[in-house]
Amino acid sequence: MTWFHNIPAVFLEYQKYVPHLWGLGGGVLAYYLLSGLFSYLSILRQVRGLPVKHSFFPSYEQGLRARVPHIPYILPIKDYYSRPEWDRFEKPRSDLLAYTCATQHRAIYWTANPYTAQHVFTKTSTFAKAEFMPRYTSSAKFGMQIISVADGAEHKRHKSVVRGCFGEEIFKKAWEEMDATVDLMLEQEDMVNGGVMKDVGASTIKVTYIVIGKVGFGHTIPWVTPRSKSGEKMSFVESYEIIDRTVLYQFMLPGWLMRIIPTKELRRMGQAQREFIGYCYEMARNKRAELATLKEAGEKSKPPTDLLGAMVHAQVVAEEEARQSPESSAPLVGLKEDEVIGNMCEAGHETTGHTLAFTLAQLALHPAWQDECYKEIKEVCGDEAPSYRDVHKLALCLAVGLEAMRLTDIVRQLFKVAKEDTMLPYTTWNEAGEVINHEHLVKAGSLVYVDTPASQLNPFHWTDANTFNPRRHLSGDDARASLNNAQTPFVAFSMGPRQCIGRRFAEVEMIAFVASVLSRYTIHPVPAYEGESMQSIKARMLDSAVEDLTMTPGLFSVRFEKRV
Repeated sequence: MTWFHNIPAVFLEYQKYVPHLWGLGGGVLAYYLLSGLFSYLSILRQVRGLPVKHSFFPSYEQGLRARVPHIPYILPIKDYYSRPEWDRFEKPRSDLLAYTCATQHRAIYWTANPYTAQHVFTKTSTFAKAEFMPRYTSSAKFGMQIISVADGAEHKRHKSVVRGCFGEEIFKKAWEEMDATVDLMLEQEDMVNGGVMKDVGASTIKVTYIVIGKVGFGHTIPWVTPRSKSGEKMSFVESYEIIDRTVLYQFMLPGWLMRIIPTKELRRMGQAQREFIGYCYEMARNKRAELATLKEAGEKSKPPTDLLGAMVHAQVVAEEEARQSPESSAPLVGLKEDEVIGNMCEAGHETTGHTLAFTLAQLALHPAWQDECYKEIKEVCGDEAPSYRDVHKLALCLAVGLEAMRLTDIVRQLFKVAKEDTMLPYTTWNEAGEVINHEHLVKAGSLVYVDTPASQLNPFHWTDANTFNPRRHLSGDDARASLNNAQTPFVAFSMGPRQCIGRRFAEVEMIAFVASVLSRYTIHPVPAYEGESMQSIKARMLDSAVEDLTMTPGLFSVRFEKRV
């Protein structure tokens, strides 16, 4: 016990340094507080001249802001989000708002101007991907992917491989699988001869989930997922379904935490994550081995028609070309194995599934547009069922989906970080509605958020902004000449080099779904009670949506009636 008796002596020997340590600690704390204060004052100067809101903690991330209470100046959730979405810009009469956050040393801007959004997305020399944001760093647990990597060489490397996988064969298969899955839905929900789709959002998300399971991973997904017992190994289908259902928790919580938290549901989520990633690696390696076997047999392999297989094939081809090139000393070509898996785990279907739910809602509320689409289908397809060969001619079937997305945008915000000081265009207006153009100096390091729903409901850029009018997405003398409105930028899929790489895939799914349904059925709202007004029905179908990682439909039903 000698060492124990020596402790007080050692402590007393160093007693003379205690005041100095307190002074040092106080100095560090004072420096931290003063530097934070001066930084905050600097940000206040940067945002001068704009409508400004203040907070202590950041509360603008979708998914989180729907789960925490509104506390003014601390967590002012309502300052970052409103419904109708245009309201928070309309009241200050400015389509550019500024926010300060005491715990973040940067100015934060929100814009609802589609042309400002276009400027931010396409001016890559000035605005960059904010890959340091938690949503991107969290997703890297599955492997780096095209959405989260930094701009420049890294993004180009991912894009060159992923874009090459989205060919006509993949799009054709997406159409065929969507067509087959709609038939499966009708059979499983007992709606082949007409009937009520009781939970539209749940049904459409299941449809796109099944399609991406087949086209993305090459797995046939049943309508009802079989469950394993506790302690048993999950099937790919079950692990995939749990990952899909709990995606917010998968991103937010580290895997080790889900293993030790004594909650059965969280442990099951962790098990699903481990087994799903394991299945992905196994499938990728099996595909690589299959391609190697074909090569040894002297057979030329065609790109597989599932996205995972296509990515592995693209990687094998890139490696082979590099070996035959005199510049093969390059450290990396194509994508690493974990990057292939990361890109597959990012292959989303939720946005398309929810868009289809809102499309059915809008069509049920606007039967005249059903008639317009049916007329287009009959003109293009005659008495035959719509097929992929008709995809470029069914413009209105896509336009109804785009218009449903414009009115209820699924992805709530997109953002960039300023790489250098730059001028950002914006507008204000007076009581008479006269618009005044301005520019605001945005300092390097500032975050610029594009409020996509508000941008697409901006009445100064969209005529009758709150009216469902799919033809606004068709331009040119021939309505089928273009699927992009020539006058107003449509920001839902982003723009520029970081535009959603799966956009065309999602569009093919939308066209196939709408054409398959409307060629055989008419769609009608289902009143909650006898005599319910159309205004009340519309509110239930559209305004009941809640914000999660994406805009999620509330519970509503529609009735399918078989065409005679």
